[in-house]
Amino acid sequence: MKRIVMLMVLLLSVGSLFAGEGKSCDKSKHASKDVSLTGKIVSVDGKQVFRVSDSDTQYSVCDKSKAKLTKLAGDTVKIKGQLVSCDDGEELMISEAKKV
Repeated sequence: MKRIVMLMVLLLSVGSLFAGEGKSCDKSKHASKDVSLTGKIVSVDGKQVFRVSDSDTQYSVCDKSKAKLTKLAGDTVKIKGQLVSCDDGEELMISEAKKV
């Protein structure tokens, strides 16, 4: 029984060493930019995208956004957040979202 417990502790320790947090984003002041935008949140290929009104610009929405976005999908919204530099480019981390 003691061997099984020791083996479980060892496996848990090794597993936690190799576990990653997924993609990484640089949220430091020099790598991010505060933004306030108006547009629509849409789903494209299973990912959420923010399309800026009166522009052809669109940003991928970061998975770690604080605002609840599921109820606002498809509606015109005003957002506040940051553009952050991530592994696969620039993403929008939304902290506030209000329906217009």
